[in-house]
Amino acid sequence: MQNSSRSRVDPFIVMDVMEAARAAEAAGRHIIHMEVGQPGTPAPARARAAVTGALHDDPLGYTVALGLPALREGIATLYKDWYNVDLDPARVVVTAGSSGAFVLAFTALFDSGARVGLGEPGYPSYRQILSALGLTPVG
Repeated sequence: MQNSSRSRVDPFIVMDVMEAARAAEAAGRHIIHMEVGQPGTPAPARARAAVTGALHDDPLGYTVALGLPALREGIATLYKDWYNVDLDPARVVVTAGSSGAFVLAFTALFDSGARVGLGEPGYPSYRQILSALGLTPVG
């Protein structure tokens, strides 16, 4: 079996930085994490209580593929309240992180082999995702 050429992307260096920080913390060093958008504080007590209640009261399982309807409606309402933009909740897709959202967006917008311009500096994962999808990052 041959590995796909899509796996030939540069390493995502932030993972190495995160591992070095984790090892330094394990060795007793105080680390201020600035390598990723990972929260350094716990979730608010009300949010934790709501999750606990939902886990206790509701059955576990997969959510709706595009995201919970109430969440999608809430996001559309937020866009109206904050930006005065009318957004149909049917056009809102909830993902478990930005990388999944970028894969969806890039595959919807570009065909394999397309050249895609990137701003610099920029998020390193854009380049990795584009390359893995057979797109050519430019910039």
